Amino acid sequence: MKLAPLCLFILLSALVCTVACGGGGFAASTKASATPSGTIAGTATNFLQTFSAGIAHASGNYGFTNENYLIEGAERIQQLGSKSIFVYLTPTFRSTYPDRKSASWPATDPTNVADLVQAAPYAHVLGLPFQTIVLTAYTFATHDQVAGFASSGREQAEENEFYNLAIYLFHHYEGTGKTFVLKNWEGDWIGLQGSRDASRNISDSMINDMRAWLSARQRGVTRARQDAGNPTTVNVFNAVEVNRVLDFAQNGLARVINTVVPAVASDMVTYSSYDSTLQGTDPGSMQAAMTLALNTIKQFAPDPLGLGDKRILISEFGLYENERQKETIWRTQTLLSTAKSAGLSGAFMWNVFDNECHENNGQPAPIDTAQGDPMRPSDGECRGLWAIRPDGSTSSVVSVLQKYW
Repeated sequence: MKLAPLCLFILLSALVCTVACGGGGFAASTKASATPSGTIAGTATNFLQTFSAGIAHASGNYGFTNENYLIEGAERIQQLGSKSIFVYLTPTFRSTYPDRKSASWPATDPTNVADLVQAAPYAHVLGLPFQTIVLTAYTFATHDQVAGFASSGREQAEENEFYNLAIYLFHHYEGTGKTFVLKNWEGDWIGLQGSRDASRNISDSMINDMRAWLSARQRGVTRARQDAGNPTTVNVFNAVEVNRVLDFAQNGLARVINTVVPAVASDMVTYSSYDSTLQGTDPGSMQAAMTLALNTIKQFAPDPLGLGDKRILISEFGLYENERQKETIWRTQTLLSTAKSAGLSGAFMWNVFDNECHENNGQPAPIDTAQGDPMRPSDGECRGLWAIRPDGSTSSVVSVLQKYW
């Protein structure tokens, strides 16, 4: 799975990362409520009329400069021509985006995400001319300790931290026309708690914990939007991320899409799409799997802001260029054309620099290894989740993305 090395760092904060699928039993499916409770205007008009093809940047195994790694990757994405970016905003920021020699991170760790997003590297990246910015955000109050959340007493702290983050984004970026999407990491892996048993459901207790956790985050963003006066020149949306949609659609298993999403009624739903976009052996069969997944999301995702199909965004797809050399181009073309035709707001490729490289001994390569470092992976020691390869060359996939810029 594409996130394995990245998850090692998120796991250190307590989340269990796995490539399992599940099965079992919570109350069957809960369908989305049909009627929007509000609408947005202003920049929402631009958001509703565009399709964003972006690139992610997190925990790559190599770099090319001595700059802060967050800034280096973001600037490389901008240089490629993308107007959309996806990065992480979490308490593990120092390991996800090493400083190397730039000393850009604050000497003392922030205590909340609203302060973290104002740190110099984030301020620089958010100030670049990206129009859509997706942030996997975890609070300092909870980190990613979701199990037991419903009885933890942390709901108000979680809500407040998301409120403060969102109100800062509303105020500071008002007038820029930017759209921010705040989301969790892949929700079904969180719910399955590391299980690789494909017959398991997400447990009732984890469903309750996830509902409480994700609802607290949504309340914070909703309250910030209201207190900011429902701005029309900047968008800040909260999203629930799903990643095992076909487990429910094909096998009826309890997953986030059918047990959590309808209860939370988030502004948006993001989809880490590997369960459908790596299926099939040709464009037609891949498109069929994608369409089933997207129609399932549309069925269960509420639309509280009246965004229509734009409330759905593919937050991750990855092509493993070294392992699927003959599939990379047609899968990218099929994914982007299917997502755009389905009316989605965008799709983001993982990753600008591959984060699933290994050393000669088979161990995972470190993050942001420098040129000349003996631990730096070669092109052949990576799986191919990249826009830029370790040798500095550009993946052919970028030419497909550029048609959507």
